[in-house]
Amino acid sequence: MKFTQSGSGVSGPSSSIGIIRFFDTDSGGPKITPEFVVGVSVVFALILVALRVLAVS
Repeated sequence: MKFTQSGSGVSGPSSSIGIIRFFDTDSGGPKITPEFVVGVSVVFALILVALRVLAVS
């Protein structure tokens, strides 16, 4: 693992720079908030529970 030296000391591995650049790029795809994903997951789980309860009756 390579470490880069800055003026104040040693920083993290130089390979982390590529990861930062990867996550900074904008892919242009649909923007989905985490709240939307959680909401859809909760609704989906409630539908599954309702279907299971109705199937037992």
